[in-house]
Amino acid sequence: MRAQRILSFICIDLLLIAFPLLKAQERVASATTHETELEEEVPFYNGLLISVDLFGAGNKLFGGDYLSSEISIEADLKNRFYPVFEAGFGSTDTWSETGIHYKSAAPFFRIGMNYNTMHKKGNRNYLYVGARYGISMFTYDVKSMEINDPIFGGSLGNPNLIDNIWWGSIPYDHSGMSGTLHWFEIVTGVRAHIWKNISMGWSVRLKYKLMSSISEYGNPWYVPGFGKYKSNIGMTYTITYKLPF
Repeated sequence: MRAQRILSFICIDLLLIAFPLLKAQERVASATTHETELEEEVPFYNGLLISVDLFGAGNKLFGGDYLSSEISIEADLKNRFYPVFEAGFGSTDTWSETGIHYKSAAPFFRIGMNYNTMHKKGNRNYLYVGARYGISMFTYDVKSMEINDPIFGGSLGNPNLIDNIWWGSIPYDHSGMSGTLHWFEIVTGVRAHIWKNISMGWSVRLKYKLMSSISEYGNPWYVPGFGKYKSNIGMTYTITYKLPF
């Protein structure tokens, strides 16, 4: 009789332990089935997204040293992969604090892929990572500021640019120099659905020079599409429209 009671208690305990485990397993299986169904419901091709960058134009509008405008076209594949092509035009016409004039203007192109890390959510908000390959072929001018001689007249060189051998100032004017830059970008960003087929978002880009061809007379201060030649970080702030087909 005592053995039967002990056996009954053991069976009851096992049932109490097994029941929550079975329920948890059912919930996991249900969630997995739901995610699989969502993925199966998403068609392979979901249309094109057209984006316009507002950051480059805003930079110049608020007193920046360069102007950049660009447009991108993305294909939505399974709400997960987004092959993207970007094209734009960048320019600068500015003076440095040491009296050097930089001028450049040219188109640029990028190609790459975005990956939506929130594809299982089944909504129209995106948190993505991606990569780009970019190229720009441009011309640029580098010129030193001349200073008028208040006593004898005429112009002097720039006293901020000194020849380390002869210790004289170096006036120069090199215009129409050609340059080419290839670079690689690592991209991360967000895109939030605003209204109907319209979204807005931003991205941060780490940029790495791959190959460059520049003039022996001086580095470009600004490269269209890449940004400042000595920098390796960029940003975009975009408004996106998803074509309805």
